[in-house]
Amino acid sequence: MTTTRALPATEANLPLAIRVLRRLKPVMLAVLGSPLHGVLSRDILALSYRGRRSGRTFTLPLSYVTIGEHLYLCTRDSLWARNLRDEPAVEIVLRGRRVPATAHVLDSASEEALAGLRAFLGRNPHTGATLYDVRRGPDESDLRREVLRSTVVRLDR
Repeated sequence: MTTTRALPATEANLPLAIRVLRRLKPVMLAVLGSPLHGVLSRDILALSYRGRRSGRTFTLPLSYVTIGEHLYLCTRDSLWARNLRDEPAVEIVLRGRRVPATAHVLDSASEEALAGLRAFLGRNPHTGATLYDVRRGPDESDLRREVLRSTVVRLDR
């Protein structure tokens, strides 16, 4: 029997970096939409999506990576990614500009999902060590295991 590492259920069990980022969310969103966006926008975008049950619009600052013309977002288990399956039309604030986009939740067994996670964790190695069970590098066998436990989203502008 194999076990998977689940994300902590309570705020107190989350890594310190994630708790700090959650508290800084309003500041980060304000900066991303301002002329000062360059401080953050190289690695972070603002994603606005519609909740599948509530119909409300939610906006989150998220790390991203670019491969060619596509942007990739990765997560282990987040509600925002689940909402994108039913409602792929999103808006992003990317490098200070509001841009409509379409979100594609990738099949975790696909080579594209693996390439997205590889690029994401190569750009954000601390995230690999903190939220994923991936050694720095990132190690290919770790990546192949973790992509099956992850959600990789491609954004098309």
